Amino acid sequence: MPARSILVAVLLLGVSLPAAAADDAQLARGLQAIQRMAGCFLVDYSYVEVQALKPGYVRDPRVYDVNRDKSAKEWIIAEPISPRRIRLQRVLFLTDLAGAVRPGTEVRHQSEDWEFDAPFLYEFVSPLHWQPRDLRPTPGRWTRRVTNLDDGLRYQCAARWSADTAYPDWLCGSNYAPIPGRETRDMGRKDYQTLDRSTHIVVYGATQGGSWLERQDNVKTIHTDGGREPLVRELGKNWYVRLPDAECAAGQAFAAPRRAFWTLLRETWDGVLDGSGPFVERVPAGQPPRFVRMFDLEDQAAGRDLSDETVRRETRRQILDIIGEYRGQ
Repeated sequence: MPARSILVAVLLLGVSLPAAAADDAQLARGLQAIQRMAGCFLVDYSYVEVQALKPGYVRDPRVYDVNRDKSAKEWIIAEPISPRRIRLQRVLFLTDLAGAVRPGTEVRHQSEDWEFDAPFLYEFVSPLHWQPRDLRPTPGRWTRRVTNLDDGLRYQCAARWSADTAYPDWLCGSNYAPIPGRETRDMGRKDYQTLDRSTHIVVYGATQGGSWLERQDNVKTIHTDGGREPLVRELGKNWYVRLPDAECAAGQAFAAPRRAFWTLLRETWDGVLDGSGPFVERVPAGQPPRFVRMFDLEDQAAGRDLSDETVRRETRRQILDIIGEYRGQ
């Protein structure tokens, strides 16, 4: 029976299936949902603190709202890497409230790398430190890897796409992660370093415009050598409202000359993050964040012919040099 037919049987009849058939259904369910997360979207990022957890802490009354005085849009590209792996590359840009693009705001945002039955993931254990975890004892799950702006590690989690709900949903109940950039960059927070995330993604159907929602229920956490101290609970959402592709022309134009470099960057990181050992970062004195250096290289590579093997090999070497400069022992 084809995987799509198996999926229909599971959803409509609630039948029990052998492990192999259930895996086929889970693979089909995930691929369908993830592919529907690509396209042009108006994105609403909003977060607010709801419950102080550390005695004496005063809850921050501010609401993080990216669209308060502008509109954030994302052009999300789905790149199949294998029959079990698909990558969502996001290109973020801003417009004013009348819809005019703000020049120079286009940026390669985070990517999401989804893989079914991944053999391992990199688990964030402390600031700048990730440890590989073997996933082979828990097969049949989709691993979501959310990367930094330069495709370096950020956070990862493995869970199943539901088979018994009206719309596909994916729930990861607990996922330790670094402090979000929105907090350090936009909110000026320096009083905590890590975030214990709970993520729930729901992908809606064509009758709802093909939009999707990521809900988060997080705990801001102070990480010390002595352990983890919960600071405050926050609730948030990333709401992706589908738009006509033409409304993301700015993102498409930005991506076109850079996609070859992005593919090479992903392939290079794949070779570095092979699951063989921990990955530790460092921040060299006097240097900008690693992604700034990688963005500079990306701009240079946009004018190169990366189909030329000599150029490709030299660009890969430059990527590895930057990764190495920011890598700890």
